[in-house]
Amino acid sequence: MANFTQRPAPVKGGKRGKRPNIFIRILKAIFPWKGDSVGEAIRKVIFAVAIVAFVITGGSVLLDVGNEMVQKYVKTEEIRQLKDSLNLSEEEIQKIEQEVPQILPEYMGLYSQNKDIVGWIKLDDTEINYPVMQTSDNEYYLTHNFQNEYSKGGSIFVDYRNTINAQSKSPNLILYGHNIWSGEYFAKLTRYYDSKESDPLAFYKEHPTITFDTIYEKAEYKIFACVLFNTKEKYGEVYPYTSKREFKNKDDFNNFILDIMDRSVLWTDVDLEYGDELITLSTCYWPYGEDVDTRCVVFARKVRDGESPEVDVTKAQRNYNPLCFEYQYKVLGGQWNGRTWDTSKLLSYEGK
Repeated sequence: MANFTQRPAPVKGGKRGKRPNIFIRILKAIFPWKGDSVGEAIRKVIFAVAIVAFVITGGSVLLDVGNEMVQKYVKTEEIRQLKDSLNLSEEEIQKIEQEVPQILPEYMGLYSQNKDIVGWIKLDDTEINYPVMQTSDNEYYLTHNFQNEYSKGGSIFVDYRNTINAQSKSPNLILYGHNIWSGEYFAKLTRYYDSKESDPLAFYKEHPTITFDTIYEKAEYKIFACVLFNTKEKYGEVYPYTSKREFKNKDDFNNFILDIMDRSVLWTDVDLEYGDELITLSTCYWPYGEDVDTRCVVFARKVRDGESPEVDVTKAQRNYNPLCFEYQYKVLGGQWNGRTWDTSKLLSYEGK
């Protein structure tokens, strides 16, 4: 049978050309080489510069990613295993009970490791499932985890000006958490503002409530609003939502809720009244770019004694005309048409 396999063509001198080794071939493919055209040489220079940039910047990015993954899969799991754990001696338990009377047993293990813990927050079927910390400022837990180690993700923490103890707590607890690219910490809160689904209420309908326990009591909260707040005066109104931790009277409470609901992109079937306990959950969000530094803020009220935690999500509405700050109107156009939400949901309000 004839052999149709093509043989390499002979080279001058009757010998086959020897191919350069793989290392030399890679260098020739990447870097400018003798015999390259001007265009090819320029292409290789640009490619080489890109590689150097990746090594300098991308390497650090990859390191940061790796560190965050360690935080997620190791450190966070260690904390979660401590919850509900009572692997303490009788002497340790007695000491904790003297320091923090009325502490729930499931938080003793965590308290023994870090006395800054004040509670735990959880949003079912999301990454939000963390201890909540509080210290003497709002800076430390921006960059430190439960183990008091440096961490870009920091921790979820309560405003240092809030009160949380066995006897009382502030009527509006303000919690802060980072919006991390990997979805950790408070990143999922932005889904209430932008659900990423064809139904803008899809995320709310799946998550109308959130659990926030203090180390003294367990509680469920009904989400009732989501607002995008501006933080820089050059872009318009800077609403002081973090200043409302206490309410002087019924009118003070009502005016705060009116302000929030006017600005909210979310209207729900949840009613409110003076005396309700609130939580305000705040995270960074940049829908208009990082220079327009904004906060996505979710508001919820505690389920009242004897009240069902169930929420009729079919009655929820998307507000397509919230009261915006000036820069939003420049980007989106339009103007505010006045208050149109159902103010009868604010039970302690008698205005029109």
